[in-house]
Amino acid sequence: MTAARSDLRYLTVVTYGRTGSTVLQAALNALPGVVVRGENYSALRGLNAYVQALAETADRHHAGKPGHPWYGSARLDPAAVVADLREHVLNTVLRPRADTTWIGFKEVRYEPGHFAGYDDLLNYLLFLDKLFPGIAYLVNVRNPQDAARSGWWPDNANAQDVLTTTRAWLSDAASDLTRMLGSGRAVLVDYDEWDGHPEVLIESFAELGLPRDDAAVTAAVGTRLGHGPHGSVSGTA
Repeated sequence: MTAARSDLRYLTVVTYGRTGSTVLQAALNALPGVVVRGENYSALRGLNAYVQALAETADRHHAGKPGHPWYGSARLDPAAVVADLREHVLNTVLRPRADTTWIGFKEVRYEPGHFAGYDDLLNYLLFLDKLFPGIAYLVNVRNPQDAARSGWWPDNANAQDVLTTTRAWLSDAASDLTRMLGSGRAVLVDYDEWDGHPEVLIESFAELGLPRDDAAVTAAVGTRLGHGPHGSVSGTA
C-alpha cells in the first residue's frame, strides 16, 4: 500500500439507474488524468456509520480506566480514522494511476429504500467530503417516467413514484451542497438535456474544474455502451 496522495482531487457521480450514467462515466474517463470507477454497492456508507459511531463515542466519553464501560474512548481519534480510511479506499477501491489527477466513482443507489429519507442521503454526501476533502459532486437525473420504462425497473410497480422522489432528492442535494460547500462543488445535469448534446456536459465538467478534452467527451457521448446484467465487460485498469 502507498500513502494517500495530497495532489489528488476527488469526484463522485450521484445518480440512479437508467439515467445514462455509464455513458457519463465514460465521458469523464475520457478526460486527461481523470479516473472514475464504477458502482460499489454503496460500500462507503458502511464507513460513514463506522466513523459516526466512533465520533459520537469520542465526543461523549473519555474513559481510560480498564474498569470503565467505555474503556479506551479517551484515546479515540476520529480524524485519524478518516485519514486511514481514505488511504484504504484509495488503495483498494479507487486505485489511482501515477498520472491520475482526479479520482472518483459513480453510484446509483440513492432511491428511497437505500436511504431512510432525504436527510440521511445528504448526511452521507457530506461524509464523502470528510473522507475525500474538496470532493466534487456531479448529480445526474432523468425524467422519472422514461427511466421507469427501462429494463432496470420491470418488477417494481411503484418505479415511477420511487424515481420521482429520487429525482427530487438529488435536485435538492445539488442545491444544498452548493449552499453548504460553495460554488463549483456540485453540478446538476439532466440526461434529457445532455443526451446527444455533449456541449452540455462539457460546460458542466468545466464548472467543476475538470480537465478539458471536448473531442473526447463528444466521442464518448456518441458511443452506446454494453452494460448491465447482460452486457459485455472487457479490459482492466
